[in-house]
Amino acid sequence: MTRADIVLLLIAVLALPFVYLHYWQATTAGTTVRIMRGETLVKELALDKDQEFDVNGPLGTSRLQIKNGKIRFISSPCTGKVCIHKGWLSQSGDFNACLPNRISIEIMGQGEYDSMNY
Repeated sequence: MTRADIVLLLIAVLALPFVYLHYWQATTAGTTVRIMRGETLVKELALDKDQEFDVNGPLGTSRLQIKNGKIRFISSPCTGKVCIHKGWLSQSGDFNACLPNRISIEIMGQGEYDSMNY
Protein backbone atom coordinates (compact mmCIF):
# COMPACT_ATOMS: atom_id res chain seq x y z
CA MET A 1 0.00 0.00 0.00
CA THR A 2 1.45 3.33 -1.05
CA ARG A 3 1.34 6.63 0.81
CA ALA A 4 -1.35 7.92 -1.62
CA ASP A 5 -3.53 4.87 -0.86
CA ILE A 6 -3.26 5.53 2.87
CA VAL A 7 -4.19 9.22 2.43
CA LEU A 8 -7.16 8.32 0.22
CA LEU A 9 -8.36 5.71 2.71
CA LEU A 10 -8.01 8.18 5.59
CA ILE A 11 -10.03 10.82 3.71
CA ALA A 12 -12.77 8.27 2.96
CA VAL A 13 -12.97 7.13 6.58
CA LEU A 14 -13.09 10.72 7.87
CA ALA A 15 -15.80 11.70 5.36
CA LEU A 16 -18.07 8.76 6.21
CA PRO A 17 -19.81 10.32 9.28
CA PHE A 18 -20.63 13.48 7.31
CA VAL A 19 -22.08 11.47 4.41
CA TYR A 20 -24.13 9.41 6.84
CA LEU A 21 -25.56 12.48 8.57
CA HIS A 22 -26.39 14.16 5.28
CA TYR A 23 -28.08 11.27 3.46
CA TRP A 24 -29.58 9.13 6.22
CA GLN A 25 -31.12 11.66 8.55
CA ALA A 26 -34.76 11.34 9.55
CA THR A 27 -37.38 12.49 7.08
CA THR A 28 -40.25 14.80 7.92
CA ALA A 29 -43.37 13.61 9.70
CA GLY A 30 -46.22 12.61 7.42
CA THR A 31 -49.49 14.51 7.21
CA THR A 32 -51.87 12.02 5.58
CA VAL A 33 -52.11 8.29 4.97
CA ARG A 34 -53.22 6.59 1.77
CA ILE A 35 -54.94 3.21 2.24
CA MET A 36 -55.17 0.93 -0.78
CA ARG A 37 -56.92 -2.39 -1.48
CA GLY A 38 -54.98 -3.86 -4.36
CA GLU A 39 -54.74 -0.95 -6.78
CA THR A 40 -57.91 0.77 -5.56
CA LEU A 41 -57.76 3.76 -3.23
CA VAL A 42 -59.94 2.99 -0.19
CA LYS A 43 -59.33 6.06 1.98
CA GLU A 44 -57.01 9.00 2.37
CA LEU A 45 -57.06 10.30 5.94
CA ALA A 46 -55.27 12.97 7.96
CA LEU A 47 -52.99 11.67 10.70
CA ASP A 48 -54.01 14.40 13.17
CA LYS A 49 -57.26 12.69 14.29
CA ASP A 50 -57.04 9.57 16.49
CA GLN A 51 -59.27 6.77 15.21
CA GLU A 52 -59.61 3.06 14.50
CA PHE A 53 -61.26 1.63 11.40
CA ASP A 54 -61.65 -1.57 9.38
CA VAL A 55 -60.61 -2.24 5.80
CA ASN A 56 -62.02 -5.32 4.05
CA GLY A 57 -59.77 -7.41 1.85
CA PRO A 58 -60.01 -10.79 0.07
CA LEU A 59 -59.12 -12.74 3.25
CA GLY A 60 -61.21 -10.71 5.67
CA THR A 61 -61.00 -7.51 7.68
CA SER A 62 -57.79 -5.68 8.62
CA ARG A 63 -58.05 -3.22 11.51
CA LEU A 64 -55.94 -0.05 11.49
CA GLN A 65 -55.30 2.55 14.19
CA ILE A 66 -54.27 6.20 13.88
CA LYS A 67 -52.92 7.72 17.09
CA ASN A 68 -50.62 10.70 17.80
CA GLY A 69 -49.82 11.23 14.11
CA LYS A 70 -48.91 7.56 13.53
CA ILE A 71 -50.67 4.58 11.96
CA ARG A 72 -50.38 0.81 12.37
CA PHE A 73 -52.14 -2.49 11.68
CA ILE A 74 -53.85 -3.74 14.87
CA SER A 75 -55.17 -7.00 13.44
CA SER A 76 -55.28 -8.79 10.13
CA PRO A 77 -56.47 -12.21 8.91
CA CYS A 78 -53.12 -13.16 7.35
CA THR A 79 -51.04 -16.00 8.79
CA GLY A 80 -47.60 -14.39 9.22
CA LYS A 81 -48.78 -11.11 10.83
CA VAL A 82 -45.75 -9.30 9.36
CA CYS A 83 -47.88 -6.20 8.81
CA ILE A 84 -48.72 -6.06 12.52
CA HIS A 85 -45.14 -6.66 13.67
CA LYS A 86 -43.83 -3.74 11.60
CA GLY A 87 -45.46 -1.40 14.10
CA TRP A 88 -46.11 2.32 13.85
CA LEU A 89 -45.52 4.39 10.71
CA SER A 90 -45.12 8.15 11.00
CA GLN A 91 -42.52 9.46 8.55
CA SER A 92 -43.26 10.67 5.04
CA GLY A 93 -42.68 7.79 2.62
CA ASP A 94 -43.16 4.98 5.18
CA PHE A 95 -45.03 1.98 3.75
CA ASN A 96 -46.58 -1.19 5.14
CA ALA A 97 -48.71 -3.88 3.52
CA CYS A 98 -50.63 -7.01 4.35
CA LEU A 99 -49.81 -8.80 1.11
CA PRO A 100 -52.10 -11.83 1.58
CA ASN A 101 -55.05 -9.51 2.28
CA ARG A 102 -53.94 -6.98 -0.40
CA ILE A 103 -54.16 -3.96 1.98
CA SER A 104 -51.40 -1.35 1.95
CA ILE A 105 -50.80 1.92 3.77
CA GLU A 106 -48.43 4.72 2.77
CA ILE A 107 -47.63 7.91 4.65
CA MET A 108 -47.86 10.99 2.44
CA GLY A 109 -46.39 14.43 3.03
CA GLN A 110 -43.55 16.74 2.21
CA GLY A 111 -40.28 14.92 2.51
CA GLU A 112 -36.95 14.14 1.01
CA TYR A 113 -36.80 12.50 -2.38
CA ASP A 114 -35.67 8.90 -2.48
CA SER A 115 -34.29 9.42 -5.99
CA MET A 116 -34.60 11.84 -8.89
CA ASN A 117 -34.37 11.31 -12.62
CA TYR A 118 -33.69 13.90 -15.29
